[in-house]
Amino acid sequence: MPFYHAIVKQDLLAEPQRQQFAQDVVDIHCRVTGAPPSFVHVLVTEDDRGRLADGRSGQINGTIRAGRTDAQKKEITDDMSQALAQRAGVEPSTVGAATTDIEASFTMEGGALLPEPGSAEEDAWKKVA
Repeated sequence: MPFYHAIVKQDLLAEPQRQQFAQDVVDIHCRVTGAPPSFVHVLVTEDDRGRLADGRSGQINGTIRAGRTDAQKKEITDDMSQALAQRAGVEPSTVGAATTDIEASFTMEGGALLPEPGSAEEDAWKKVA
């Protein structure tokens, strides 16, 4: 369910760097939340329409299940900004990151509604996921 969309300046990341960054995103999300890697979706696109603000090299926007703590969300956004900056060879201050919470009951993975983070249902779900 978690979906991350990174928009980067044109020609900022070569294909291998995009793949490495996408793996960074999966690793960060799973480390912080305990989600299975197969559930994390990442899209990296180039800014061919002028969507990035002046002075920005990239922006990462994530849609995640509601219920994550502010500390978890900060860790995710900080680590993803740092990973993109490192892969692209740019200053971290030129990369933005944000998350948007979506209620678990509004999302599905593999045809099943997702449980609330931290619930007993989630523990059971992780064992079969």
